[in-house]
Amino acid sequence: WGPFFPALVCLGLYTAARIAEQVRAGIEALPKGQVEAASALGLSGYPTYRYVIVPQALRLTIPSLTSEVMGIYKNTSVALTIGLMELTAQARQISEATFQTFTAFGAATLVYLALALIAYQGMALIDRAVRIPG
Repeated sequence: WGPFFPALVCLGLYTAARIAEQVRAGIEALPKGQVEAASALGLSGYPTYRYVIVPQALRLTIPSLTSEVMGIYKNTSVALTIGLMELTAQARQISEATFQTFTAFGAATLVYLALALIAYQGMALIDRAVRIPG
């Protein structure tokens, strides 16, 4: 567990910063008239963002968040530098011990592929759920 928690914290902070920037860009992409319309309806700051701005911004940022989820899988290989044996490192270790390189890396590839497809399908469901009709 020694290298796991530092890797978790570092990857979590890195990903959180990237997602925050993507959400900020989605908010800034909305026209200023949205805030003005919410103000005209009598909404203050927090309800304006909760009910008007953030739902629209998230609809804009779902595609980039999908690529961010895929990037998390790629970025986990960085955890190897602090000693965490992630999937690729485990495959390399199995390959060196058993001399079955194709089998070890083939299994790792299938696991990565399955995880990526599950994440993609999950994000596609979210995208369909928040899509603007029409």
